[in-house]
Amino acid sequence: MSMNSVSRICRTTNVWRNWTLSRHLSFIYSNFGSKLDRLNAEKVTSLNSYPSYDPSVNTVSTYPVGYNAVEQQVQPFGQVPNYNVVPNQYGFQPSIPFTFNSYGSVPYSRPNYFNNYSRPYKFNRRPGFRRYSMSSKMHTQQIFSAQKSFDIPVSSVDWNKEELVEIKKDFYDLSYEADSRPGEEIERILSSHNITIEGEHPLPKPVNTFDEAVFNEPIQKIIKDSKFVEPTPIQKVGWTSCLTGRDVVGVSQTGSGKTLTFLLPGMLHLMAQPPVGKGGPIMLILAPTRELCLQISDEATPYSKMLDLRLVSVYGGASKYVQMKQFENGAEIMVATPGRLLEFLSTGSLKLNRVSYFVMDEADRMLDMGFEPQIRKIIGQIRPDRQTLMFSATWPKEIRRLASEFCKPDFIYIQVGDLELTANENITQKVQVMNSFEIKDSLFNFLDSLPPSKKVLIFSDLKSFSDQLASNLRYRKFRAASLHGDKSQAQRERILRMFRTGECNILVATDVAARGLDIKDIDYVVNLDAPKTLLDYIHRIGRTARGGSKGNSLLFFARDTLNPSKVKFAQDLSNLLSKVNQEVPPELTSIANSL
Repeated sequence: MSMNSVSRICRTTNVWRNWTLSRHLSFIYSNFGSKLDRLNAEKVTSLNSYPSYDPSVNTVSTYPVGYNAVEQQVQPFGQVPNYNVVPNQYGFQPSIPFTFNSYGSVPYSRPNYFNNYSRPYKFNRRPGFRRYSMSSKMHTQQIFSAQKSFDIPVSSVDWNKEELVEIKKDFYDLSYEADSRPGEEIERILSSHNITIEGEHPLPKPVNTFDEAVFNEPIQKIIKDSKFVEPTPIQKVGWTSCLTGRDVVGVSQTGSGKTLTFLLPGMLHLMAQPPVGKGGPIMLILAPTRELCLQISDEATPYSKMLDLRLVSVYGGASKYVQMKQFENGAEIMVATPGRLLEFLSTGSLKLNRVSYFVMDEADRMLDMGFEPQIRKIIGQIRPDRQTLMFSATWPKEIRRLASEFCKPDFIYIQVGDLELTANENITQKVQVMNSFEIKDSLFNFLDSLPPSKKVLIFSDLKSFSDQLASNLRYRKFRAASLHGDKSQAQRERILRMFRTGECNILVATDVAARGLDIKDIDYVVNLDAPKTLLDYIHRIGRTARGGSKGNSLLFFARDTLNPSKVKFAQDLSNLLSKVNQEVPPELTSIANSL
């Protein structure tokens, strides 16, 4: 059947749907004709099917009338199916059929569940039908899982057929002081910092000073220039553990210095391997967010420059072409987010067969965001005799399962502090209970009382309110900026740079900055209302008191917007404050007891 025949039938039958479908067929032929099977495209005009373009495979799928792509079943004939549904936690529909809006036209774009409206059909500029807001119907974790459910194919690697470069992993060496330290003193160091170390014997001994850690001269020089007083607890045990060449799992609270724990042993590992030339990388660090990716890169840059090692950051929101050009010239270190890394792996523009030092930073956060399928694919591209390091702020069963599956049986487990949720004891926490309409004025009064040089991070749940509050603060002559997910990558980098340098000293942010934001001189963290969970609260206030310094937090708790989850949070917060010897307001206790 020719195109003219299709159009003639549609015009003479006076059926609006057929007429619309014929116009849609013209759109398909004009835009995707070279990629479609003509016979399949002509089937679209059948009275018993709806067209659906799937951009992941560049094909048009057809469905019978009444077919529901989510429920996978056919509805009774004559009943118009509702495809305008919110996807469940398993992800989006594999291919969304087109439906009619109130004007009788067919929206040609795939639905965007993060906006309220879809684009209208190309030949009808009137607004399309309204869609449910995904963010109001689903938990954030489910949104992340749905967003990342699109399968990116990556070819598997047969390691038996690969010619692998021989690697060296064991660099365990101690100074005389650390090596000759008696067992009683080692126990005292571990118990004083509440450090637990488990694994097959022999277990590495801790170091107590930077000089006891046998790093080369350039690294020691950078450490001394950084004016660090002494290693953090996770570094005292983590450095020697990573230098053994065994797999390591480290669990420690936010802001405890985990980044340097895996970076410095990684530098020694890199320098002992054969040169990569235009290949690489040798060290691969996975991070859940682009902010954390950039911060790890910033922290690693002084060491990589001093040791003449090339470092590349690979993350979404930036130019793929620029990133590809950087690693095509060769790089020993790559810091990446899972999504962008998989994109390069799927096109064959990047290979990970030289990776022998593999790090997953904030592994719990990556699993919370639904990255487990991506992590599994990435690990499948890395040589099996690698050294794997996992660092996390918590130790849930999902992390334990991942560690038992991808780490070798003799891995070393390091835990600093209790497994129960706890806050950094260097943070002075204050809670003020009030009505919600009083919070804004209380915030302004609090900021007026601070010296202009103090850095303040304010957390808000809404992006629009973040922008509005930052604007109000600037009107009051405060140097304020806002940071949230709707900002472009260039804007986010510029705002964070301004906050680091002190060009602006007040940052109003959503949870996009809750984890991974590593700015060591934040004086105050302010929560404008109770976060959803105690874990969110702990990660938010963990942006202050980084690297062993002191910090402060302030929570405005609205008493007039109570619900069961908020009362449960009040109970958990009261227990947390008591545990770390902080003041518990009587009104917060009364709210907690009302559960």
